Amino acid sequence: MKKVKSSKLARVTIMRVVLLSWVLVTGICLLAAQAIKRENLRVYEAFAKSYSRIIAENVNGDMARKYLETNTMDDYYLEVHETMQAMVDNADLRYLYVYVPEEAGIRYIWDAQSDDDSRPLNDIWYYEGDYPKDDIKKTYTDGEELFRTYKYGDMSLAAYIVPMYDSSKNIVALVEADIIMPRSEMLLPGVLLNIVVIVLIVMAIAMALFYYFTRKRIISPLEKINDATKEIVENIDNDKEMVIDVSTNDEIEMVARSIEKMNHKLKEYIRVNNAITEEKARVNTELGLAHHIQVNTLPTVFPAFPERNEFDVYASMIPAKEVGGDFYDFFLVSDKQFGMVIADVSGKGIPAAMYMMMAKSMIKAKMMSGIKPAEALMSVNNMLCDSNQGKMFVTVWAAVLDMDKNELIAADAGHENPIIKQPDGDFEVIKRKHGVVLGGFRNITHEDYVIKMQPGTKVFVYTDGVPEAKNRDGEFYKMDRLVEALNRVKNERSEEILRGVKKDLDEFEEGAEQYDDTTMMCLEYFGKDSHISK
Repeated sequence: MKKVKSSKLARVTIMRVVLLSWVLVTGICLLAAQAIKRENLRVYEAFAKSYSRIIAENVNGDMARKYLETNTMDDYYLEVHETMQAMVDNADLRYLYVYVPEEAGIRYIWDAQSDDDSRPLNDIWYYEGDYPKDDIKKTYTDGEELFRTYKYGDMSLAAYIVPMYDSSKNIVALVEADIIMPRSEMLLPGVLLNIVVIVLIVMAIAMALFYYFTRKRIISPLEKINDATKEIVENIDNDKEMVIDVSTNDEIEMVARSIEKMNHKLKEYIRVNNAITEEKARVNTELGLAHHIQVNTLPTVFPAFPERNEFDVYASMIPAKEVGGDFYDFFLVSDKQFGMVIADVSGKGIPAAMYMMMAKSMIKAKMMSGIKPAEALMSVNNMLCDSNQGKMFVTVWAAVLDMDKNELIAADAGHENPIIKQPDGDFEVIKRKHGVVLGGFRNITHEDYVIKMQPGTKVFVYTDGVPEAKNRDGEFYKMDRLVEALNRVKNERSEEILRGVKKDLDEFEEGAEQYDDTTMMCLEYFGKDSHISK
């Protein structure tokens, strides 16, 4: 048994709390970083938007178009430039410019920069870095205002772009205000450090309190419960009632009380189980004896009649339980007559086995007297009705092979139809109206019928446990599959025919539980003058 350390839960609890704290701190820091970044961007956007819109809304768009076309500056042009430069100098802007986007770059109309390196009218700046050239072209086309961040050299810039309109409401240029974004990189480490310190202090206090209460309310009570369970194992046979000193007033106390009840029930169960075990051993002994008796009543030595060349017979019975209700029998009625019987008693276990042995003995005795199968069944039926206090019944198929007349005289008492193969033919079901089962009603009439037996004729009989066998999906084996299995081995001897059917039945069942006895018997007739060696 694997050895478990007694202090493991406490250590694991601390490790889990530390891990949880680390996950929480990391998560909080990441969320704080994202929040600070979003807030900074929001501030930059609002700041840049205000200056872009001031220029876009107050500068004459018609004049902007004129300056671009004539490449000539006047007092109005210089006044606008001075205003934009003053805004850059006093508002902490990096760039504030009015331009027209072209394929290769942007063409300046006005430009104001914080380093006093403004570009002149009609100068072109060719796109560099990750400047959002596709976005500004779209803004220039559809007029939708744009906020973007981009890298230019070592600078991270936040840009807000607004379209400028002329008097005809046509877009003539774009106004862009750019702000350098150093604040987030400078501010974020300090903010995160403060958050981490505060969270760690809170977590340390929480961990200490958590461990204290966990130790008091969970670990200690569990240790007492563990000691109690050890006592159950070590003192299982004594009559001492168990009391566990746990008073947590919660689910742990419920577990402690349940273990006390379990200990009481377990001791009671052991006492009852010992009595049941003794009784079961006695019953198993009786079942084993009944099974032994049942097996010994069935013919199990094959070949059964090695000295007879006229026929060959083979049979098998596999009970669903240790003792089943099916049986078969075969015997020489005379030197020229061979009797065979297969039957299925209702029920299972010892009662069915006892009823089976009684019915088997009666049927054999009657048939050995030389009477025909139908008369034998009628006589046995009345005898079974006289002593049938358990209200049981039995289905029977009985037949006598007359080797002088080359015919099989058979009678049916509610049993499955035989399956016959004539020489050079296939196995086919002989369908007849079923007679009444034995043991149900007195004075029931049964009728004989005759099957012509040519050399090479085979007769296969069985109980309902064969066609009604089930696989794991609850599907029945059915008669069609049984006939197909027989015809695959139709040219084999009786023993191999039964083995072939059993193999197909096992493949169908796929290990599913056997619900009924499986009994089969096959007779092959070679003819009265046959000298075939079996």
